[in-house]
Amino acid sequence: MKTTKYILASLLAAMALTACDKDGDIITVGTAAGAQSVELTGSGDVVLDKDNATGLALTLNWTDNSRLSTNDERVQAPVGTVVNTLQISGTNTFESPIEVVIEKGETSKQFTAQELNSIAGRAGLESNVASPLYIRVRSVLSGNTDAQYSNVYQMLVTPYSIDMSVGFVLNADRSDSGCTLASPNSDGIYSGFMGASGWYNWWLLEGNGIVWGNVGDDGGGKPFVLSSNDAHWNFWFPGQAGCYYVVVNTIRQEWSALYIPSLTVSGDITGEMTYDRKTNKWTLAYNAATAGTATIQISGTGSQYNSQTGTDDASAVSTPVSLALEDGQLVLSPTPSDLTVNIPAAGEVSLSLDLSNPKQWTCEAVEGSDTPVEVQKILYVLGNDDTWNYDQYLTLYDEDNLCYAAAVNFNCSWGYYFSKEYQGWDHINQDPNTTERKLIADSSDDNNIQAPGKGLYVTIASLGWMSYWYGMDEPISSVSCAGFNDQWDMIAMTPNAEHPGVYTAQVTATADTPWGVQVLLNGSWDYWFGTYSDGSLLWTKRENAAPKGWEVGKTYTFTVDLCKCTYTLTE
Repeated sequence: MKTTKYILASLLAAMALTACDKDGDIITVGTAAGAQSVELTGSGDVVLDKDNATGLALTLNWTDNSRLSTNDERVQAPVGTVVNTLQISGTNTFESPIEVVIEKGETSKQFTAQELNSIAGRAGLESNVASPLYIRVRSVLSGNTDAQYSNVYQMLVTPYSIDMSVGFVLNADRSDSGCTLASPNSDGIYSGFMGASGWYNWWLLEGNGIVWGNVGDDGGGKPFVLSSNDAHWNFWFPGQAGCYYVVVNTIRQEWSALYIPSLTVSGDITGEMTYDRKTNKWTLAYNAATAGTATIQISGTGSQYNSQTGTDDASAVSTPVSLALEDGQLVLSPTPSDLTVNIPAAGEVSLSLDLSNPKQWTCEAVEGSDTPVEVQKILYVLGNDDTWNYDQYLTLYDEDNLCYAAAVNFNCSWGYYFSKEYQGWDHINQDPNTTERKLIADSSDDNNIQAPGKGLYVTIASLGWMSYWYGMDEPISSVSCAGFNDQWDMIAMTPNAEHPGVYTAQVTATADTPWGVQVLLNGSWDYWFGTYSDGSLLWTKRENAAPKGWEVGKTYTFTVDLCKCTYTLTE
């Protein structure tokens, strides 16, 4: 019995020593290159039909290489570590392939007629002609391993003819904005200037019917990363409103926005140009001494936003911006070149840089003034409390549609009206020809707007649509705030008994407030004003920045005035 015990103990010791020897062994995964190649098959040749653009045109299948084996059966490799990418090309050399990333664990991919037609166009296939299309799967295990490739699947594709030289900018609701971007080579890369409001949401529609937007996910989406699948979100600009040079690259599936805050003219004409978002023009008014020609340069400094910077202003890359002349066409350049403009006559002249046509920008001088009229920032409310002293007004929050909003304290006997000018006594009244909430320029006191009731109401008016409405059916009964320290629990605010619309709360800065603050009405997330870094509040808008004066480690009294649309942080 003792001998048996000694033999067993010796055997256990030997096993322990053997295990220790194995501690330094190298575990390898899959093939020597890392990933395993796959076998690729497809559904066959296809003639694409424009009238059946959403129909299924191609199905690709490949074997599963996501489950890796190791040289040690005791060690299991994680599933889905291999990154597979479809490569599609018009040549069998795959010099500049179109790449489609495959989701982990995915072993098939389907394309509609319009999707495959777009790919065929990018690959250089001629319309209405059967041409070979080459497809393979590239497999990589990690960044420091060689790629493995599947067999090359070849098929004949007959694309239909489409105009891919223009991309159409759609509003957030997918209505036509009237703005376009150009793709001179019809290669899926679109560019041009856009006049955008802060955080403007939009889509890009290609001639093949594909709508592009940002990749969407629960973490807040991926700014400047493209997607055209059903789960994508619309594009959105940074918080800066103004002129942007936009490039949408559907091949690399990313886009960028170069914000241009100002342009300076030098040479025979000097001065700072003014930008008009609605017309997509820069202008400079000046007095010309004589008619003739002038040599000028136009330059500035922009902020480049892309997939690396996101919409963070601090991360945006400072970029020189200039206009140059190449082959008789204006182009964007890091360094300016001389531009010659014809001065039509002596006297008042307006220099105009028109960027509205993405295929041909123009710079010319015209007689008279072409400077855009500055949009008024406030709209006065008269008579809301039987006073007519211009101390109550609405604040502009949507420049494109001339929409104004603020809280208004109503206690009136004869109704109220809007006025555009301080002490101008112009009347914007209820349109007497309709029972709807429509506005009309009418000096009659008989058509005053009837108040919604007594109390504090969010009042909204649009001079673009010539209509008015109220943010809520009931008056404001409570106000709270959320977003300080990136915390989104509602903090109740205390009303000021002497000043309607003024509320306060005590807040301590313990962390950054990266998304701004929402001032919420009546305990609802549907009705709110948002903070901007200049100390203003705007209806249903919030800047992606800390409120003015925010500094970690301090305690503040946060005061909002919903009637004046302002806020302050006071230590």
